Amino acid sequence: MRAMTTKQILLATALAIATALGVGFSLAPAAHAHGGGLNRCGCHFNRRTGECHCHRDRGCGCECQPTHCD
Repeated sequence: MRAMTTKQILLATALAIATALGVGFSLAPAAHAHGGGLNRCGCHFNRRTGECHCHRDRGCGCECQPTHCD
């Protein structure tokens, strides 16, 4: 059996990396951003689930507020 040349090794390595990246990206879940505004407490209702969730904890005193305020 012949030894691989440097060019063949580089090509095989590039192919392996490209394949790994392709598989990784195809299996990764999609991230979906939302444009919902935040109230003064840094939270808003998720219309789909009806639940409050917070992005920036700015304190308490809102209808939809961080869980530590409850």
